[in-house]
Amino acid sequence: MNILHVVPSFAPCFAHGGVVNASYQIAKKQLEAGHDVSVYTTDSCDKRLEFENNYNVDVDGIKVFYFRNISNTVKNKLTIDTPISSIKHIKKTIAKFDIVHIHEHRHSLAIATHRYAKKNNIPYVLQAHGSVLPFFQKEKMKDIFDKIWGFDILHDASRVFALTEVEKEQYLKMGVLDNKIEIVPLGINLDEYNNLPSKGKFKTKYNIDENNKIILFLGRIHEIKGLDLLIKSFNQIPHDNVKLVIVGGDYGFKEELVKLIEKFNLKDKIIFPGVLTGKDKIEALVDCNIFVMPSRYESFTTSGLEAMACNKPLILTKNNHIHTWVKDNAGLVCEFKEEDLSNCMKSLLNDDSLCEKFGKTGRELIENKYDWNKVEKQIESIYQKCIDEY
Repeated sequence: MNILHVVPSFAPCFAHGGVVNASYQIAKKQLEAGHDVSVYTTDSCDKRLEFENNYNVDVDGIKVFYFRNISNTVKNKLTIDTPISSIKHIKKTIAKFDIVHIHEHRHSLAIATHRYAKKNNIPYVLQAHGSVLPFFQKEKMKDIFDKIWGFDILHDASRVFALTEVEKEQYLKMGVLDNKIEIVPLGINLDEYNNLPSKGKFKTKYNIDENNKIILFLGRIHEIKGLDLLIKSFNQIPHDNVKLVIVGGDYGFKEELVKLIEKFNLKDKIIFPGVLTGKDKIEALVDCNIFVMPSRYESFTTSGLEAMACNKPLILTKNNHIHTWVKDNAGLVCEFKEEDLSNCMKSLLNDDSLCEKFGKTGRELIENKYDWNKVEKQIESIYQKCIDEY
């Protein structure tokens, strides 16, 4: 197949969250399966991405086109992308693709892709990545977008991908037909977690005593992730021999966290390593005792899958859509409340056998269901159905 992925940000801008990693992993696996894979994206990142030729970049064999945003600052602050040059290119090239895969739908690349895919009878699938409903920030802007473009982009898709049953219900609320919705989870590259580094490397780098336990968060430092709740809950547990490690890039919320840390006098107990990738990230996962994702809202947590691949127990709030199969299976689930979260952390910190049990079950789940190789085969099968229907 000749496949096109359309996504607001792409590798190497992994700091922009899970959608970047997911689209990259899917594209890479499709390339390995023998397909011709292209990506249309923008040059937006923390700093504008620049290449010798932005419209012909080889990213591990994937052909990537980084269309220039008029303002990278506007993109990062307001989440409004302005890749004007993309419209002409999409119009000119869309007909050569067998299938188009749009990641998220409230962005200008999706608008142009929808328009010209429809004109040229090219089927496309849409993967909202947890952003189906217009809520949590900029609700009015999202409502306006949906009335002008969003509903059409959703409804005209040959298929839409829901990460969970909860997201499927959200698509239904937006008027998408049930027979167009496919449950397609995210995955991880299991090969990267089959030969884990020895314990202690992360602790050594950050001067953490080998006898200290680590509670780890891995994700964006953003209000939606509930890190203020995590720090308040961490303050309620005995932390003489426990460190809280918050890994990720700052999305305008770190200043609030620093104020809390100062208020509770936790400066020596909490570490911010910044963004970690590759072996550095895996070393942090290997050395942690508990992985916590205390989100206000979360459709799917890929970093949680990575922790499971390292045999680590999870703690999630009920706001995370995957909590239904994590609860008492691969970890603990709590309400979005300080006392509930602190009690879960205390339970796992004081019960190594329960941590081991959850870690083992989590690893088995990854091997059976959440390996990118298996997810890619499911996606390929859905693509083929869409092509056959056209």
